[in-house]
This record gives sequence, structure tokens and C-alpha cells, in this order.
Amino acid sequence: MRKTMLALAGLIGLTACAEGLDLAGLGRDGTGEGTRTFALLDGAVRVRGPRRYCVDQSASAAARGFAIMAGCAVLSDSATVMPDRAGLLTVQFGASGSALVGTGADDLAEVLGSDAGQALMASGDAGAEIAEVEVRDTRVAVRFEDRAGPPLPGTTPAIWRGFADVGDRLVTVSVLSYARDPLTHEAGRILLDRTLDAIESVNRPAPGTP
Repeated sequence: MRKTMLALAGLIGLTACAEGLDLAGLGRDGTGEGTRTFALLDGAVRVRGPRRYCVDQSASAAARGFAIMAGCAVLSDSATVMPDRAGLLTVQFGASGSALVGTGADDLAEVLGSDAGQALMASGDAGAEIAEVEVRDTRVAVRFEDRAGPPLPGTTPAIWRGFADVGDRLVTVSVLSYARDPLTHEAGRILLDRTLDAIESVNRPAPGTP
């Protein structure tokens, strides 16, 4: 469990640093219908969101394995239809060899539900209120509220966060809810699952690849 704790602390630390980037750049990148697929970590992995979600290249940090996604209509002048479930998505890939869900999903869930896990999820000293931790197939998901308040301007304190292995890397996906149109608990969970589905699909080796 100590190994799980250390790996989780490192990855969430990277996520916190990346989410501290200047997200005022969340704007239109003028790339037609928007960027649906984006390479990270010198092409080692790729990120892709659910239908009608695009990558905000200006707010992402490819070299750090971090990407942020929003509705394509928010980022591109040519896209006009918002997703059925509109939220703000962040993705953080860990280093090669960081995968741990496949062999330690129960340990990860136990850490997330502990006092130490609550401290890791929080952005400040106030901690986080863990509402639910689930182990589902090859994923671990947690729903919580950050007591420090909204993680980004225009969002709510509610966060859905999922962990999965992509190749030999741990990937963390966070779903943030817009304050203007908050996601329900169910909508947030579905959006998290669909984001993980898309990321796993775009990184799946082609048939015949060794």
C-alpha cells in the first residue's frame, strides 16, 4: 500500500501543478472543428475526449503529460453544438512504469477512502470530502468535493476522478462541473467513464502490433 500511496502522491502532485497553469487561455484555437486527438510525452501516449470534446492546446502541457479538454464549441469557431454532458476534463499521464490499477485496484481504493487519500485529493489544508469510491473492472473512481472550493474559476467544488492503466502508465482523469450548469452525480460518472473509454481506445495498439 505504501508504494500505491507514493505513486498516487506523485501523480496527483503533477496534476495539481498542471492545473495551476494559466487557464485564461481556455479559448478558441481556430483549428476548424477543433483538436480531437493530441499527442503527449513526445508521442508516447495520446489523449482524446468523448464526442464533441476537443483538446485546448494552449492550456495543455504535452511535455508533462497533461491535457485539458472542453466542448469543441467552446474552443472552435466552426463547432456549434455542445456535448450532451458539458464539463471540463483534465488528463494526467504518469511516467513509464507507473501503472498500478491492474495489480493494486483494491489498495488504491483503500488509499482514496482513507484520511491520507482525502488529503491527497484536496488542493489545500481544508481537505476533501469523499462521497464515493468505486472499483469497476480495470478502473478506480472517486467522487469528492474539495473543501478549498472550486478547483478552477467557473467550476464547482464537485470532482469526479478516475484512475486506469494505459500500457505501463497510470492515467488520471478529472471531470469538473461548470457552475452555470452543474453536472448531476450520474452525469459526472458517465462523462468520466466515456472519457476513460476514449483515452483507452485511442491508445490501444493496432492489430498485429507487437
